[in-house]
Amino acid sequence: MEDSTVKLNGVDIHYRTIGNGPVLFIVSPGWGVGSGYLQRAFSALAKHLRLVFIDTRGSGLSGRPADPTRMSSVDMANDLDPLRVHLGLSEINILGHSNSGAIALAYAARYPDRVSKMVLIDSQVLGLSAAADTQRILQNRATDPRFAEATRIVSTFFTGQINPAASDDGLKAFIAQVLPLYLHRPEKSLSLAQEQLSGPISSYAFASQFAADAAFPIDQTKSLSAIRAKVLIMVGRHDYICPVALSERLYENIPESQLVIFEESGHLPWLEEPNAFFAELERFLIS
Repeated sequence: MEDSTVKLNGVDIHYRTIGNGPVLFIVSPGWGVGSGYLQRAFSALAKHLRLVFIDTRGSGLSGRPADPTRMSSVDMANDLDPLRVHLGLSEINILGHSNSGAIALAYAARYPDRVSKMVLIDSQVLGLSAAADTQRILQNRATDPRFAEATRIVSTFFTGQINPAASDDGLKAFIAQVLPLYLHRPEKSLSLAQEQLSGPISSYAFASQFAADAAFPIDQTKSLSAIRAKVLIMVGRHDYICPVALSERLYENIPESQLVIFEESGHLPWLEEPNAFFAELERFLIS
């Protein structure tokens, strides 16, 4: 592995490279978790690809912008092309999970000729809400002892009764409490999810990205048809935070896309259905 930091758009951006082959940018979500969990999940792909794990601005080992209003998902997407240029690449492949799916979408729509393949895993889509599906899933889980406490806590967050971003420790505790909701069968995969998501979390990034995205809203559904990359869309059937309807909309509107739904997974399908997940991922990226 090689760790590097480069100043892009006035912000120190940290990235870690490993492996050889076609380049795959793997971008962290922007809310403060950094790329560590993605490194733990996907480093095995380095036997076929050159992986570039990127800590988005404000997260992981990357720096913060002088102006916190420049912490939007689009600002994070805008850091990717200068990194491509810095690395001397004519085009890239890119993988995004959850919010980093939205970051990848923003980049691929702005620079359609610079992305060859894109993987979107349980992706957020800025400007597209699936709140009704989220609430339905939460209501169904409210009386399930595996999810009841996590459902109660996340509901207090959605209604503004708690602020998990008051401190890094508070955010880390909040993530630990609600993590069962991100799985279909937490009784099987929770300990592994806890292990993968271990490490520092930035409450600054969590609060700043949320505020910046709210202050500068965009509707990504309007630009999906501009994407020219080949796109693999992967989603867990039981994802409560980025429900299947979001991925189905991506599939309907991105020209060269394919959709794979994992019927026994939530938000982290590589943990819950690893064999099927990595078979699909490698088939798409390496073939």
